[in-house]
Amino acid sequence: MGVAANFKKIVSIESVRKRRGRGPGGPPPPSMFGKGLTDESMRELTRRFSKPKTEEDYRNRAIFAILSKTGLRAKELVSLRFSNLTKAPTGETLVTFVRKGGRFGFAVIPEVSLETVRKYHTAFEIQSDMFFLSRPKRNQSTRTPLTTRSLQRIIGTWNVMTCQGRKVHPHALRHTVGQKMLDKAGSIAAQKVLGHSSPVTTAKFYTTPYYDSSKILIW
Repeated sequence: MGVAANFKKIVSIESVRKRRGRGPGGPPPPSMFGKGLTDESMRELTRRFSKPKTEEDYRNRAIFAILSKTGLRAKELVSLRFSNLTKAPTGETLVTFVRKGGRFGFAVIPEVSLETVRKYHTAFEIQSDMFFLSRPKRNQSTRTPLTTRSLQRIIGTWNVMTCQGRKVHPHALRHTVGQKMLDKAGSIAAQKVLGHSSPVTTAKFYTTPYYDSSKILIW
């Protein structure tokens, strides 16, 4: 291939990169902001769901109560069952489920979070082993287990934005939990909560992109 042909090929590649919003080469730069929610947004959701009235309100409160304390993935959340709850010798309530990749997993469910699920069931006389269900359609009483797509839609109606300016989604809650655990309790604790195989994975994906050094560097 001649010099002219090579030059033409390089120009063509650079043109594609520019159309995709990239620089002169390599992957796009990482975002300066995390993928989770701010503390202010989390407090706002806590206040909003504190006094439920409708079935949707009760379910929203229960979903938020579980996700904000466990950081479960969407597929893990919709698979939760009362029959999979067990009591640890140390007193914590654990729930078992299938993790990403088909691995067996478990998470601590705080009693206060579990109570919001029980109240959701009791208030609307729900008889089911599943934690979360669809609302019955008009003139029907049948409920079905919540799907990941339905969960996405439900959380999208919460009308808050992530730190990156995106509409809130289930995984944004996982990022929020992961970053807070990493900041306050370290990589091992965050790894245990999120169910990663290594704290290196946790640190790689959930470390806050920036840090205010003035909190530490006091001379």
